Amino acid sequence: MNHTPEPVVLAHAHTTGLPPPKASEDPKHGPSIGRSTLINLLGLLVPTVVGLATVPLYLHQIGEIRYGVLLLAFTFLGYFGAFDLGLGRAVAQRVARQDNVQDRNHTFWTAFLLSIGMGIIGAILLYFLGQWLFAAIFRIPVELRPEMENAVPWLAAIVPLTAVISVLAGALEARQSFVALNLSQMTGVIGLQILPLAAAMLGHSSMPVLLAAALAGRLLGVAVMIATTARALPFYGLPHIHRPEIGPLLRFGGWVSVSGLVTPLLTIVDRFFIGTMLGAVAVTAYTVPYNLTQRFTYLPAALSTALFPRFARGGNSENAQQILNDGIRGLVAIQTPFIVLGILLIYPFFNLWIGSDLTRRAAPVAIVLLVGIWINGPAYLPHNWMPAQGRPDLMARFYLAELLPFLALLWWLVDLWGIMGAALAWVIRSTADAAFCFVATGTTRTYGIASGITLLPVAIATIMALTQNPLFVYIPGGLITLLVAIALSFFLLPKPIKHRIHAWRHRSAKPVWEP
Repeated sequence: MNHTPEPVVLAHAHTTGLPPPKASEDPKHGPSIGRSTLINLLGLLVPTVVGLATVPLYLHQIGEIRYGVLLLAFTFLGYFGAFDLGLGRAVAQRVARQDNVQDRNHTFWTAFLLSIGMGIIGAILLYFLGQWLFAAIFRIPVELRPEMENAVPWLAAIVPLTAVISVLAGALEARQSFVALNLSQMTGVIGLQILPLAAAMLGHSSMPVLLAAALAGRLLGVAVMIATTARALPFYGLPHIHRPEIGPLLRFGGWVSVSGLVTPLLTIVDRFFIGTMLGAVAVTAYTVPYNLTQRFTYLPAALSTALFPRFARGGNSENAQQILNDGIRGLVAIQTPFIVLGILLIYPFFNLWIGSDLTRRAAPVAIVLLVGIWINGPAYLPHNWMPAQGRPDLMARFYLAELLPFLALLWWLVDLWGIMGAALAWVIRSTADAAFCFVATGTTRTYGIASGITLLPVAIATIMALTQNPLFVYIPGGLITLLVAIALSFFLLPKPIKHRIHAWRHRSAKPVWEP
């Protein structure tokens, strides 16, 4: 994709009366890509470990049906995250290019105050829409409907916090303050997981109490994030809306918000279809493997987050394009062994984690979803490249074009094959998204070669897992498949990564003491 980003007018120190930015404040002097990726990855993995531990506890404390209703509520809430108007991504892109403290504050406070207003509007809409959906549309047991109607106000109160978190996270990402970003996000996410469970363990398992506890967890995360943003930006002057910033933010954020409105329909509408067509128990059987397998997107997400401010500042330079292509190859190489291992271990892990009954329904879904993640994971980089270059409209237009065909496909496949049909529809859509990202950014050849080299072990692992061979065949066959995946992945690694590995091995091979 050849596109020159729009120029950003920067206020200089002599016109603002502010001192020039220090080197430590300049994102160009931020942490290395590897360190940033590792920090982002840890920030995603820690809440995952907490989440995996809480699922069996939730199922024990509140039961499969009530847990399915809670998941449905959180899924519904996820859609209303779009009410930040795309301002979080707009802030990340603009602040990454701004070297002046005053300019950064103009952008941040304008977006922050706008997001509060939009979050309140979203909360009002969720309140009235949620009352109708949970009472009349979703197939919730009759005895839980009054509880859920009373819980909707607590659910609505979380919407403004979600909008504000997006803007705060965008500012921290732009400043490459990834330690602060991940610590504050971990606080909110873990609070969202732990506090409702704590309430249930204390004997308060009604839906209003569970969602009130979730709101408290979100509030805790917002408080920490505001404190960390104040240090990273840093704050300057009083909060106010800077009118010249409104237009650029809304123009950029408008397309991001289109994606934000359409993306949830593409990514979470499957649970709504399942809840409407198959019931709350089927929501649990689908959402548990879906949430687990999405953890395999953490590496692509961590790397793309680390690279976004570099893409934004670097524009369409040759160096930025080289980083993009190397990143795609590196992601295919690194994620392939993990995907293969995940596919091979799905059945034994699920049996230990959630029991054999739910495993029979959930494990095949997880295997299919992992194949889709292997296809779509490397597309995270070109997906972030486009808005970093000032073109958030490209992906938004594609999402709009595929929405109706996907909804029709999803309805047909869920009706035909139940939750497995939903998984297949997700894989088909994710493949289409990835294809567009690679075509739009001119990286099709890079991805095609990389995925072609590593396809064989993924296909063999998938066939082995779905056919459930005897252990004396499965174990040695799985080990050989994993070793082949590792060998092919090492061959595929970009040269800079191989050089780092060789340098690390050389340093590690030195004796601790030399005469």
